[in-house]
Amino acid sequence: MSSHYSTVPIMGIHFIDTTLDGFLRQTIYPALKHEDKCFIVTANPEFLMTTRDNPKFKAIVQSADYVLPDGIGIVNAANMLGTPLQERVSGFDVSQAMLEHAAQNGYRVFFIGASEDSNEKAVHNAMEKYPGLIVAGRQDGYCDVFSEDKVAEVVRSEPDIVLVALGMVRQERWINDNIDRFDKGIFIGVGGTFDVMSGNIRRAPDTWIRLQLEWLYRLIQEPKRIIRVLKTAQFMVMHVPLVHRIKRTFSKKSRT
Repeated sequence: MSSHYSTVPIMGIHFIDTTLDGFLRQTIYPALKHEDKCFIVTANPEFLMTTRDNPKFKAIVQSADYVLPDGIGIVNAANMLGTPLQERVSGFDVSQAMLEHAAQNGYRVFFIGASEDSNEKAVHNAMEKYPGLIVAGRQDGYCDVFSEDKVAEVVRSEPDIVLVALGMVRQERWINDNIDRFDKGIFIGVGGTFDVMSGNIRRAPDTWIRLQLEWLYRLIQEPKRIIRVLKTAQFMVMHVPLVHRIKRTFSKKSRT
């Protein structure tokens, strides 16, 4: 389904080259209107490092219809590889735009994942922020979301959008395992989005995001994320030396 986008391959994962607005207008809104079905992955550097270590997970990601560059590290790596992406397209921003569009057009949204507290607050806040939003249903991520009765509940609700916030690997596996049971729908893994929507975790201010310090802001709030930060650092170390070697090689050839 991503054939109308050019893609940038990084570690075997093909990221579509688009903008938030372009993706919404070219893909999301038409898919909702025509009741198409698609699987969207939002990947950051830690995500890619996990695909390297988990072949089954990598195969699931490669099977998705669209992989978005959710993380400035992905954009920076693409630039250093000489195949730039237009911009970072985060799962949080895509999900908020979809919620607004759903509220305006009568589409049904199902919320899966996070703690019961974060899930409940996220849904409540979404309904307040986007008047008219139709909530098809919700399930926290601490119940057995893979059980037949829980999956059947989602199917029966006939959602147009399914936001899955189970954390990487688990959320993509849920979508991959169950998407064929639905006749329509936008299925997207959104990581910690519900924690932010609920107010339990604060999103980094725009200044921190512009300075590419969103990771540090999250680390200050959640020190346990240090392992995730180290994976991101490992990803960047893998790419920067490679790019420098490539540049040196081509520079020498151009002088001879």
